[in-house]
Amino acid sequence: MDNTILLSKDDYIGKGLHRKCYHHPIDPNKCIKVNYNDGAEEETNREIAYYKHIIRRNIAFDALAKYYGPVSTNYGKGHVFELIRDYNGEIAIPLEKYLADNKLTKQYYDDLVVSLKSLKSALLKDRIITMTIKSKNILFQHLSADKSRLIIIDNIGNSTLIPIANYISFFAKAKIERTWQRFLTSIIKENDHNKLITRLVEDVKQ
Repeated sequence: MDNTILLSKDDYIGKGLHRKCYHHPIDPNKCIKVNYNDGAEEETNREIAYYKHIIRRNIAFDALAKYYGPVSTNYGKGHVFELIRDYNGEIAIPLEKYLADNKLTKQYYDDLVVSLKSLKSALLKDRIITMTIKSKNILFQHLSADKSRLIIIDNIGNSTLIPIANYISFFAKAKIERTWQRFLTSIIKENDHNKLITRLVEDVKQ
C-alpha cells in the first residue's frame, strides 16, 4: 500500500530559505515541510535530530511547534509539524508583522511584552537551543481575545560540532541568553522606523 501524501499547489503556505511548507491535506492542525534546494538536507537533519533530543527530554512545547515525524509526499520526503492557528481558526501571523507595523505594535503592546517575556522563560526552562531567533520565524498566536503566546517555528537546534549546550544546563542557559540578546538587538535595528520598538525591548528586559 502506498502511503505517499499527495500535496498540491493549493496546499502551499509559504517557504523559508530551504523548505516549503504545505497544509496537511488530512489534518487542518498540521503542516508538512519539504526540502526544495541543495542546502536543505543538512539543516533539516540537524533540526529533526534536535527535535528528537527534546522529545526524549519530555519538554512542554510552550515555545515550539510540535513535531510529529517524517512522511513521504509526491514532492519528496516531508516532516509533519503542528500548524499554529489562532482561536478563530486563522493561521497565526509572524511576530515580524506586529513589530513592523506601528499600529499593530500599539494595539498589542502589552500582549507583546508579556509574550516575549514568557517566550524567553520557556526557552530557559526547557533549555531550547536555537541557531538564531528571528521575528519572521516566530508566530504570535492569539489563544483567545485577550491571551496570546509566541511560538518558534524554524531554526531550531545546535550547529556546534560538540553540542555541549544540549546536555549541560549551565552552557545551555548561557547560549540562550546570548541568542536572546542578539534577537532583541536585531528587532530594534530591523524596525528603526517604529518608535515603539526600543521602549518595547526595554520593557521586555525589565
